[in-house]
Amino acid sequence: MPNIQANKLKKLCLAILQSAGTPEEESGIVADHIIKANLRGVDSHGIRNIPRYIRNIKEGTITPGVPILTIKDTPTTAMWDVNNNFGFVAGKRAMETAIQKAKIHRFGAVGTLNSKNGEDHIGALAGYAEMAASHDMIGFVTSTRGSFAAAWGGKSRVLSINPMAVAVPAGAYPPIILDMATTHTSMGHLYVKQLRGEPIPEGWILDKEGRPSINPQDFFDGGALLPFGTYKGYGLSVILEAIAGGLGAGCSHDTLSYGQLYTALDPSGFTPIQEFKNRIDAFIGHIKNSPTIDGVKEVFVPGEIENRTMKKRLKEGIPVDEAYWHDLMETAKQLGLDPEKIIL
Repeated sequence: MPNIQANKLKKLCLAILQSAGTPEEESGIVADHIIKANLRGVDSHGIRNIPRYIRNIKEGTITPGVPILTIKDTPTTAMWDVNNNFGFVAGKRAMETAIQKAKIHRFGAVGTLNSKNGEDHIGALAGYAEMAASHDMIGFVTSTRGSFAAAWGGKSRVLSINPMAVAVPAGAYPPIILDMATTHTSMGHLYVKQLRGEPIPEGWILDKEGRPSINPQDFFDGGALLPFGTYKGYGLSVILEAIAGGLGAGCSHDTLSYGQLYTALDPSGFTPIQEFKNRIDAFIGHIKNSPTIDGVKEVFVPGEIENRTMKKRLKEGIPVDEAYWHDLMETAKQLGLDPEKIIL
């Protein structure tokens, strides 16, 4: 498994994206987001997806450079049509707009849909929520698309994976960042497990007959993901899909398109911002001072492990599975690039 420095991986991704017709600015947005996912240890949402995005461009399900369209705009909210551009591009601009609205009105939210049913995947959601936290705002992001998960008690695909991310700014500490699917795992993690030939824990998926399975391939053969936390995860999934889909993109029963919601909330609309950050710092300290059970050395808050992984990988490089590295190199060569020279 090769270990590649982040700056070299980014340089390769930029070259591949631009060679496939993606404008420089948009290439930077996509590359920044996926490399950050790898740095945080979320490899399922990282560079392994680049060959897929290039195939999407060739097939016309992603059209780099096209304008993102405004469907509706108000002082605090907006709805946009991604118009087949990269979801990363729309996502970054949507959260920037939500933040700008929140700076004026203490709240901002932008929903997105894709009227062309394209592949506007937005990758790991944490990065968008973290954008709001960097402006001392609470960020919330959720996304929905198609049917991949079973309802609690059901056995067929009727719900999206319906992930969500929330980032809460702090003062002395990094922001608290929760990024999770409402299923036990994402499809990206199943792809990684499948590639490595590894079994998955029981309770993650059902096969196409509705039977529990530990073979990730059974999902890709027509099975279904299961909600985490039994009926509680299922209930959260329904609510998030009703919000992200119901606002305009459509729910899993009536569209294959992605739908997202990017929200920024300014705490200073409720309490002085420094008091808020001091309170969150004290809260984090309170959690981390918790006595631990046998075998556990430290209690972590959401996002802390990912931050430590990022620091480690910035120093030591990003490990890339051989198969994904080969796929990335072949994609570069097909575009007329010399990947070995690019990453020197």
